[in-house]
Amino acid sequence: MKERDSIIFDLDGTLWNASETVSKAFNESIKDFGFDIEITSQTVRDFSGMKMDDIFAQHFSFIPKEKLQEFEKIYAKKESDYLKEFGGELFPKVKETLEQLNKNYRLFIVSNCMKGYIENFIEFFSFKDLFEDFECYGNAGLPKDKNIRLIVERNNLQNPVYVGDTIWDKESSEKAGVDFIYAAYGFGTIENPKIEIQNFEELLSIKF
Repeated sequence: MKERDSIIFDLDGTLWNASETVSKAFNESIKDFGFDIEITSQTVRDFSGMKMDDIFAQHFSFIPKEKLQEFEKIYAKKESDYLKEFGGELFPKVKETLEQLNKNYRLFIVSNCMKGYIENFIEFFSFKDLFEDFECYGNAGLPKDKNIRLIVERNNLQNPVYVGDTIWDKESSEKAGVDFIYAAYGFGTIENPKIEIQNFEELLSIKF
């Protein structure tokens, strides 16, 4: 078997928790749109990992379909502004562990987030030197498995692994033909994963 050369990370529920900030952005956008409905941070965690189109279709059905595009534009601006100001909370030992992993592996991010979300994460924590490349649903509307393949192909990765916390992450990495590690401390639940970590720092000691 080829030596492991790279690690691709999911973002929400794997590297950080920005659900408080994201719920604020959603609620301000909903209010600006004239609705008296609140999205909780728990709801944000529950739909974390879903494609934005699916999130809007399933959790924002109170907004008329013909108005969804307008709402998405309002939300995208607020999300970006709020993330720049408030950011999110890294899971324990993420920074230190990434710095150690970066000595032996090439690091990447693939998320189902909106365009600009990963950039805001990287900027907020000054992680530019740690991650070589990233991809997201918001760039071209591609599903996560295709974005994982994009990262693999354009960076000529030989034996990557994907780290994520939801069943959608597992299914996407399998579709992309990439090994998967379940971040059990995150937002999702996966039954009988082949490899799992109980905390982020465990990536330094497991054999994968």
